Amino acid sequence: MKKSLVNGTQLYDMFEAYNPFGPDLALKPMEERRTILAANANFPFGLEIAGFVSAAAQEGGSPIIIQFSGNALARAGRGIAAGSEVPYLEALRQGAKMGLAITGSYIDTYNAPFVAIALDHFAIPDVGKTSADDACYEEASPYVVNRESAVSMLEKALEFSSAYGVPAPGKDEFEAWVEYLSSAAYANAVAGFMVCLEELNPAWAMIDTEEMPPVLNYAVTRHVCDLVKERGFDAVLEAEYGSTGQAGSSEEYVSLQDEELHAFARQIAGYIKYTGARGISYPIGMEHAAPLDRRHEPDTQRLETVQREIIKEAGYYAPFAQHGGTGAKELAKGLVAKNNINTHFLVTIAQNLLGHFMENKEPVEQGKKSACGSDIYIAAAKAVSDAAVEKMKEGGTYGWFGARLP
Repeated sequence: MKKSLVNGTQLYDMFEAYNPFGPDLALKPMEERRTILAANANFPFGLEIAGFVSAAAQEGGSPIIIQFSGNALARAGRGIAAGSEVPYLEALRQGAKMGLAITGSYIDTYNAPFVAIALDHFAIPDVGKTSADDACYEEASPYVVNRESAVSMLEKALEFSSAYGVPAPGKDEFEAWVEYLSSAAYANAVAGFMVCLEELNPAWAMIDTEEMPPVLNYAVTRHVCDLVKERGFDAVLEAEYGSTGQAGSSEEYVSLQDEELHAFARQIAGYIKYTGARGISYPIGMEHAAPLDRRHEPDTQRLETVQREIIKEAGYYAPFAQHGGTGAKELAKGLVAKNNINTHFLVTIAQNLLGHFMENKEPVEQGKKSACGSDIYIAAAKAVSDAAVEKMKEGGTYGWFGARLP
C-alpha cells in the first residue's frame, strides 16, 4: 500500500501521544519519552531528501519531519540566478513545488509510513528593516494591514499580555509598531508565508519572530495564526518567543531561577493562550550552526517549567521545537518534542564529499568518469541516511512502526 504525507492533525496526534507529562503533570519515565526528528532539506533538495526518507523507511518505519526554511525555498526556486532575477514570491512558490515533488517521489520509492512536511524559519522582518524582496510587494495584496487595524491588533495584544507580566511599550515604540504592521515589508512577509502554505500544505509551520518585542510578537503571531485558520490550513503553527543563539555570537545564554523563571513561563503560557499556536520554541541554551567542537547543555529546568505552565494555562499540550539541535550536548528526550537538525546533515555531506575528493584527487583532475560520477552523491545521500538513523535512535523513535506490527 502506497504511503502519503501526513497532515497536521495526524502529526499533532503523534505529538500528543509523545506528551512527556502524565495526567497529573508529572514527567513520565525517561524510557517512555520520545522526540521526533525534524530534518532540514537544502539545495540541491534531492540529495538530503533521499537520505531522510530512506532512513524513515527502515526497520518498519520511523516518523520524520522534512522541513524547508523560507530561505531554502527561495534559494532553490532561484537556482543559480541572482536574487533579483526571480521575484521573491515566485521563487518561494517554485522552491516549494520542487521540495514537495521530490519528497513525494521518495515516499513512493521507499514506502515510508510517516513523513510530514514542515515550513521552518519563515522570517518576519524586524521593525525598521526592509529587503530588496519588498520591491515585489503589491498594494492590492490581501495581506495589507491598514493603520486602524494595526492599532487594534496592538491594543488587544497589550491588554491581554499585560495580565501575564509583559511590559508595555512607550508611546513612540507603540507608534513605530503601528507603522511596521501597516508596512510593505510586513505585508510581503505574510504573503510569502501564505504562498509557502499554499504550495507545501505543511503539517507544521513556523513563523520566525525571535527578535520581536513581546507585545508585538503577541500581535503578529495572533494575526498569522488567525490567517492560517481562516484559510483552512491543517498545520501545527509554531510560535517563537525569544532568540536562539547564533554560532560566534558574543551573547551568552542566561538561565533563570525561581521568580524570574516563573515570570518567563507565565509570559509564554499567555502567549500560547492568546495566539492559539499549537507548537512553541524559546531559548533553552542552544545555538544555530554550532561547529563540531561546541556543544551546549539543554536547560531542562526551563523546559519542564514552561511546558507544564502552558498546559496549566492554555489547557493543551504545545510540543516544543528545539532549534540548533546540532549543538546539543544531549537530547532532552520528550521535553524536546521536535528536534530540528540542519547543520549536522550539511556537515555530513560536505565531509563525505571531501573524503572522496581527497582520496581521488588525481583521477578527478584527469577527468576520469569513474571518479566524477553520480556514485559520489549517492554515497553522500547514504551518509545522510545513516546520520538520520542515529538521530532517530537518539530520540527513541527508530523502528517505531515496525515494533508495532503484529
